[in-house]
Amino acid sequence: MKKQDSPKHLTDQMVFIALGLAFIYWVIDSILNIFTSRRLNFYELVFGSDIDEIWPRLIVLCLFVIFGSHAQYTMDNRKRAEKALRESEARYRTLVENIPIGICRNTPGVHGRFLMANPSFLKMFGFASEKDLGSIEFGDLFLDDFECRAFSDALVRNGSIFRSEILLKQSTGEPIWGSVTARLIKDGSGKREHFDCTFEDIDERKKSAIKARKEAETRRRFEKLLSPDLAEMVVSGQLKVEKGGESREATVLFADIRGFTAISENNEPSEVLQMLNDYFESVVEIVFRYQGTVDKFIGDAIMVIWGAPIAQEDGPLRAANAALAIRTMLFEFNRRQQDRGKQPIQVGIGINSGRLVAGYIGSSRTMSYSVIGDTVNTASRLCSLAASGQVLISESTYQHINGLFRLTRLDPLIPKGMRKPIPIFNVEGPLGERNR
Repeated sequence: MKKQDSPKHLTDQMVFIALGLAFIYWVIDSILNIFTSRRLNFYELVFGSDIDEIWPRLIVLCLFVIFGSHAQYTMDNRKRAEKALRESEARYRTLVENIPIGICRNTPGVHGRFLMANPSFLKMFGFASEKDLGSIEFGDLFLDDFECRAFSDALVRNGSIFRSEILLKQSTGEPIWGSVTARLIKDGSGKREHFDCTFEDIDERKKSAIKARKEAETRRRFEKLLSPDLAEMVVSGQLKVEKGGESREATVLFADIRGFTAISENNEPSEVLQMLNDYFESVVEIVFRYQGTVDKFIGDAIMVIWGAPIAQEDGPLRAANAALAIRTMLFEFNRRQQDRGKQPIQVGIGINSGRLVAGYIGSSRTMSYSVIGDTVNTASRLCSLAASGQVLISESTYQHINGLFRLTRLDPLIPKGMRKPIPIFNVEGPLGERNR
């Protein structure tokens, strides 16, 4: 394709203009000579009679040519500079308009007015055009006024801010996370002229990071209470955990070491602590295997819940199986104790099912999930009544697992703190198996 010729201007012919001016000067000077000189020779009148008369005209002619050439050279350079500037401005404008990062310029301060903004900035904050920026101030971009003042003051004080992650506000009022980089521009005298700012939309990445952090915190919190698979289901949202007190149907298990006072008196504290940690490690593994929730450790006792915070219709069955697994585990645990020359331990277990209140209990600074109510108290009393190796259950638990285990009805007893005797049953073992 043939390149289109650029238009010619009068200023592009400065050498010819200078020659023309020199010619005009020569003609005028010759005309003056015709009227002032007595010579009749036309050639002498036009060109001069001797070198002294011709020489000044030649000098003037050369000066006009030099002036024209210099003027032409200067104008050409200026035009090339202007063309390069226009091309640079066009490239810069194209870059600013197409860059995916929002760019704006505004007068300094919280109440600064916007001077320009690129399309990415308008899109990020939900503005239709730059005209919409005429009715807002720089501080209107920030969700928190205090954070806006702190940002502006820091920019004025330090001269620049690099990738500060700030919660901003769209034109609709919706919050949006942005990474802000800004510079304070000053004139030659040091007077503050404007802020040049870039805004990168990091809303999706920031919200994903916050979500991941919350999920990690939730996972860490529930992994101490729930089995790993239940904890993961809570984190993923497959299981819902309600905060605050609520009445639930649940099963509570207490397991307590018998004769622990004597064990503590006859052994070093470090040995007793090591023994407890080993014992609880094995018990918690069993509890998690049957998807129970560890409520708390009370000295040498452990309290476990089925049905809170996760609803479990087969909680009594899981609790009974866990109790028998704990009793079986003790045979291996005590064998290791005896191999190390240590005293074996015996455990009594109590289980009760019924309505209770579950929720977060504590102060505003320290809270933990737990359950309270008569169901909990009865389970604790049954544990106190259980002899070594016994798994005592209440009548409510018995009604849920009757026919699944070999159960023995015991004489009704009056637990400590209660007035009336309650039916008590001992879990001998699963059906089809003889008690060990």
